[in-house]
Parts: sequence; C-alpha cells; structure tokens
Amino acid sequence: MNTFSYFISDFILITGILLAVFSGFQFKNLTPKWHLRFLNTILVLMLLGFIPFVSSFLKSTNLDIFSNFPPFADYSLSFLSGSINITPLNIFFKFLITFTALIASLLSFGFVKKLNRKISNFTSLYLLSILGGYGVCVSGDLITMILSIEILSVSICFLISSFYNKKDKEKNSLEAGLKYFIISGVATAFMLFGISYIYINLGSLNFSDINTMMINKILPVSPLLNIGEILFFLALTFKIGVFPFYIWVLDVFKGSNYSIGIFITSTVETIGMIALIKAACTLGCFGSILNFALILCACITLIAGSLMALRIVKKEGDIKDFLSSASVANLGYVFLGAAFLTKNSIMASIFCLIVYLISNFGLWAGFMLVVRNLRKYTLKNEVSKYETEYGAKKLYVDENLGAIKGLAYISPSFTTLFTICLLSLAGLPFMAGFNAKFYLFSNILKSGIFSVYPLLFAGFASVLAIYFYFKIIYFMFQKPENLKVYKKKTLFNKANIYVFILSMTAFILITGFFFSKPVINVINNLI
Repeated sequence: MNTFSYFISDFILITGILLAVFSGFQFKNLTPKWHLRFLNTILVLMLLGFIPFVSSFLKSTNLDIFSNFPPFADYSLSFLSGSINITPLNIFFKFLITFTALIASLLSFGFVKKLNRKISNFTSLYLLSILGGYGVCVSGDLITMILSIEILSVSICFLISSFYNKKDKEKNSLEAGLKYFIISGVATAFMLFGISYIYINLGSLNFSDINTMMINKILPVSPLLNIGEILFFLALTFKIGVFPFYIWVLDVFKGSNYSIGIFITSTVETIGMIALIKAACTLGCFGSILNFALILCACITLIAGSLMALRIVKKEGDIKDFLSSASVANLGYVFLGAAFLTKNSIMASIFCLIVYLISNFGLWAGFMLVVRNLRKYTLKNEVSKYETEYGAKKLYVDENLGAIKGLAYISPSFTTLFTICLLSLAGLPFMAGFNAKFYLFSNILKSGIFSVYPLLFAGFASVLAIYFYFKIIYFMFQKPENLKVYKKKTLFNKANIYVFILSMTAFILITGFFFSKPVINVINNLI
C-alpha cells in the first residue's frame, strides 16, 4: 500500500491523458468549457494524491503544532535498477509541478475557449507535458531524465502550435512552435553529446553510482569529462530559459497564447530547474570548471534579462515581451543559487524558486486581466489596426504596457494587489521576495570570498529590477487622456479567477515575509 501511495498522482495523470485522447475522438462536439473543467478536475485529483505525504511535510516545518504528526513510513525507494528513485525531495518536486500546472490552467480559462475542436489536443498535451515533468522528478539516471525532458519538449512544441489560426492574431504560433522545436533539437544534441563523454569516463550514468564514485574518491580526472558535464548543463539551460539558450523565450512568447506563456514560465521552467538541481547534486562534484561556467551563465542571464525588461518598459513595449524578459531576469537568481553547487545555495535556490512562482502568478494574473479588458471593451476609435477577412472587420488592439495607465483611478483595489506583487518581484522589504533574495545572497556568501563578485552582478540586476517595476507602478498612477476603455463593464472590480489568484498571491507574499522559516525548514529537511 505504501508503494502504491507514491504513484497515486501518476496513475491519475495517465488515466487523464487516456480519457482526454478518447474524448477527442468520440466527443468532438464538447465545448472548451467541459474540457477545461475536466483538466482542472484531473489536476485537483492529482493534488489530492499527495495527501499521504502532507503530514511529513508539515512535520518538517518544526512547528510545535505539527510535532505530533507521524512521518510517512518507507519514504525512499528505488525501482528499475535505480532508474526511478522515490525520495522526499522528488515527492515535493512533483507536488510543486502539479500545483503550478493547476494555477496556470485556471488562469488560462479565458484564453483557450477559441480552440473549439482543438481543445482536446490542448488538454492531452497539457497533461502529457506534466508526465514528462514527473519523469524528471523521479529520474535516477541521465537517460531517464533526457527521455522525460523530450516528452516535455515535444508536448510544448505542439501546444504552442495548436493555437495556429489563419483568421486570428496569433497566427504566428506555428512559427513560434517551429522555433521551439529547432532550438530544442539543438539543445538535445548538446545534451546527448555531453552524456556520451560522461559515460566514456565514468562507465555509468546512474546518479547513485556516480555518488558512490565521489564518496570513494575514484572519480577520474579528464578534460573530456569536464567538457561533457559543461555541455550537458548548458543544454539544460534551454529548459529554464537562461543564457545561452534564453532568446527563444522572447521569440516564442511573441507568437504563443497567454495560456502557453504562463505554463512555460511556471511549470515548464520549474521542471527545467528541477532537472538542473537534481543533476547538480550529483554531477557537481567533478570540479570547479563546471562551477565557473554555470556562475558565468547565471550572471549574464541576470544582466541580460534585466536590461531587456528595462528597455521594454521604457519604450512601453508589448506585455508579452515584458513578461518573457522578466521571467529570464527572475530565474537568473534561482539559477545563480544552483550554480554554486553547494547544499546551502541549492536550498536557497529552491526557496527562491517557490517565492518566484507565487509572485509570477500574481504578475500574470494582473496582466491577463488587463488584456481581457482590452480585448473585450476597447472602443473602436482606440483600436490601432484592423484586419479584413471574408468581408468582416476584425478588431485588434495593441497590448502594450501603456494600457495599464490610469488603473489606479478605475480600480484602487486591483492596483494595490498588483503593486504588492511587483514590489515582491523587486525584492523590497515586507515582501516574501525580499526574504528570498536575502536568504539566497547570504547562503551564496558562505561559498567563499570569490562569491562576492557574482553577487555584484546580482545586486546591479536588483537595482535595475527596482527601477522597471516601479516604472510599471508609476504607469498605473499616471492619468491617461481617455479612461473610457475601462469605465464600462470593467472586469477589475468583479469576482473572477484572476482577481482571486491575485488576491491570494498578495496575501501569501505579505505573510511570507514573516513566516518564511517553516518553508525553509521543510526544504532543509528534504535535502
């Protein structure tokens, strides 16, 4: 029974995939609403599959109220000759992936209704990509990890392309899917090339075997081994969207739907960070060359992402461009913690990832609500361009950052909640984002005196982040020439899923500033 408990969510996930594919063939007249309800139901059931482990997680907080909770028995198991490993950290990662996928699915409800008959493809591919993430979490060797990553990559490629429509503004989604497919193929080639060198020098790709070699101090010293590990980790950076494979984030977001964008910046990038952390815990013992290469990539990511976000904000550019560049900049901090390859830095990296995900959901919920208002209530004289097809005019609007001007005059409550999320991402006090950055920087400093230099880059990126996030706040309080676009039937002051998630995010970010210690204790006990 204990063994079955580890795979409850996996069985529910596989069943959901099969039902989604079956419904696509047998029930072609089902509306997108029913498919999305089915998707959310499956994700909720998958979350319920982690109930046997909740007591262990709560006990790990070291709070007195949970001290009498019994821990889950036989918490670590291995299957298929070590190819699949079950550990407390792997279970926590699976829970994190499921939770982020559920929130992303709820926020996507208003942006996938137009898929109609393609909605069954969206549901099955969405669940299939989560299955690839589960495989990354439980992988015990490099082969299992790469196969799981490829399942994820192929699913994301078709998810992006599924929104292609000649009559729609998002007709560039096919081009975006093709770009993702090509760059993903290049990254996979680098990854396979790297693990071939690792296998030649070590004779094994199993994580436990490599750890045994490290403990017994029988790791060979070879330039080819260093080249192999660097190639492997650089290929993993593609999944995270950081340097050197970070340009695809901006290119793909331009042609993809908002529902795909939030799924990539939350679930997909979380899976990429999990793969990086799992590999770093094993392969990080090879020497300082890998350490230097990863830290360099993290520093370039921080500066490049922050400068791109700054340029887009100053030009009042496209909302998608800002969201993509901001995700690159924010994940640079998480990447920097993992790049130092120490227990303390990796623990801080995981905590920083959790805080980033919470803040990111608030950021996307706010901007998606803005976009929905723009698309639904923009007046004819404020539309920037038209497109005529089949004798009918299609109405489009520029979805740029200037659209948020004047929101403080329309909805003070929305402005307050959105400002809290922006301040947390900027890393200011009394927000969980401040705790995340402070905890990350303090643990990185424990790595040695040379860690000061990467932190200088991180500090500069933080200053840039404060500037462009405050610029967005300034936009909301800047009175525009015409407020008619928001005055009638506005969604900002109505109860909906975007307002609810934004409210919960703001509440968690404020309370997280005062109650971060229990979460850190859980992560420490898991690692």
